[in-house]
Amino acid sequence: MNIKRLILIFLSVPLLILSCANLNSNATENSGDVSLHVNEPEMVLYEDPVFHIFFHALVARPETAFRSRHREHFLEWYVTAHEYRKILDELYANNYVLIDIHEIYEVINTENRVRVIYKKPLVPEGKKPLIISIDDLSYYDIVRRNASVHKLIIDNNGNIAAWTDNGTGGEISYDLDAVTYLEEFIRKHPDFSVRSARGIIALTGFEGVLGYATHRINNSGYEEEKQRAIAVANRLKQLGWHFASHSWGHPHLPEITIEQFIADAERWDREVRPVIGHTNLYIYPYGEGVEGNEQKHRILRERNFNVFFGVGNYSYRREGRGYIYFSRRNIDGVYFRTYRNRNDRLFNIENVIDPARRPVRAAL
Repeated sequence: MNIKRLILIFLSVPLLILSCANLNSNATENSGDVSLHVNEPEMVLYEDPVFHIFFHALVARPETAFRSRHREHFLEWYVTAHEYRKILDELYANNYVLIDIHEIYEVINTENRVRVIYKKPLVPEGKKPLIISIDDLSYYDIVRRNASVHKLIIDNNGNIAAWTDNGTGGEISYDLDAVTYLEEFIRKHPDFSVRSARGIIALTGFEGVLGYATHRINNSGYEEEKQRAIAVANRLKQLGWHFASHSWGHPHLPEITIEQFIADAERWDREVRPVIGHTNLYIYPYGEGVEGNEQKHRILRERNFNVFFGVGNYSYRREGRGYIYFSRRNIDGVYFRTYRNRNDRLFNIENVIDPARRPVRAAL
């Protein structure tokens, strides 16, 4: 074999190897693309109104809650952890999917004027978008003593968990709280969450936030409590959760004086905002809006709130001057009773109610 032939063979080998590598790479990529397109549903604009539902902290201990002197309160305005798990199963079976609140509006700043407009969300074809929020997730003393878990923590694996003081060092759980179980549900059913969407957590401040005493600013141990709350809030935001103001003291906003209104807003800014960071979401206590009082509403808008939420039986929205308003539907004992036999219910209530824990009379 002459020298020229050897040189030609030597030069051809790398080109042949590179060509084969590219061929294999393209085959792998094309195979991956085919698989991706097969598994990934087509996204379409959703034309109908988007449902927004909300819960309070779950009744983790119904045997205590429904026998306490606050029994009627828990029966009316709460669901048990068992019922919550069943509700998510029903919603999933009925083709609802979770979307992020920021996907249904857009804030436009033009010439020092703020406009907030509605946007139709993109969802998998055949699916119905849903927004979930959880109110009053401060684990108030009355709720903590009778019904709910006691606070949210970060476990050793970096996951959000619920902690309950059981007198022997505490008990960690993942299926007794609205936040932690939604995380578990999404792990089991990742297609329930569109683009990694989570929910909204609406916080007051008069008994702290997320189970931490962030309202006791002048007490010893305050800074440690605050930092633990911040760590939990940051982890929740990393997962995709959003926070909303629910006022500081949960008053009837239309009824209080301007001075009281300002004091409430300032205290929320001072005690809650440093924990959860910026938010433009405001969920009215009791669903009682103040759009009819321009002075009060302007106070909130000047604090950069421009997405407001009330309570209503149907999906409703209104675009105002520099803001947008959405209604939400409470899911609780009242909903069970009101919608039990209605065709427009979101899920089969018979399949959800736990008769072993919720007294039959209260479910009717």
